[in-house]
Amino acid sequence: MAADWSLVRALRDALAAQAQPAKAGPMQAYMKSALPFWGVEAPARRRLVAAIAAQHPVADGQTLLDSVGELWHGATHREERYAALDLLRRLMDLRWLPALQELILTGPWWDHNDEISGQALPWLLQRHPHEVKPALLQWARSDSLWLRRAAMLSQRALKAPCFDAVLFYDCILPSTGNGELAREFFIRKGMGWALRERSYAAPEEVQAFCVEYRTQLSPLTLREALRVITKRSAADLALG
Repeated sequence: MAADWSLVRALRDALAAQAQPAKAGPMQAYMKSALPFWGVEAPARRRLVAAIAAQHPVADGQTLLDSVGELWHGATHREERYAALDLLRRLMDLRWLPALQELILTGPWWDHNDEISGQALPWLLQRHPHEVKPALLQWARSDSLWLRRAAMLSQRALKAPCFDAVLFYDCILPSTGNGELAREFFIRKGMGWALRERSYAAPEEVQAFCVEYRTQLSPLTLREALRVITKRSAADLALG
């Protein structure tokens, strides 16, 4: 690897220097993390990464990616992985798509997954849809529940005209029904979350989907998907 070691060391040292032991234990327990935490909260960590990245500009994109890989794979505390994702966002590139897949597979938990699907993937989708969409469709049929979850949540931050409804449902449908992965909590919860986010812009569409596929969707998914629609309906009845 050709990581920028001055950048990597500076980030690790700064995170350690801001450690808050009283917060570290509860953070680790909440995330059910094998890696310990330093106890550095997200806003402080992001400011730290931005400041150090400005002090240690990388020579090129590959050096940045290698530095991200070193932070990720060599992490002794979970904040180093969060810092790696913060760093990656500073210079997104289509070439990073295979790296994002690796990060999802080697960091199999919802915090990493939701950060990647909520930040990096929508950025790439908007700028390189022809290359990214086929990858997401493959992920949606993967043996990895985390790749499936990332695919179905990848558009939750997108609005029209960037949002692709066909891609959205094509990423959800492979995880419906009674398949092994369809029974996974993080699939059922993620699917409901994705549908709920879509319901803000297209409530009738989401409701019609839930009616059509109700026997293939878990109660958890349906409850999450229809939460906003149900509240709106109750509010309308109250006003009426």
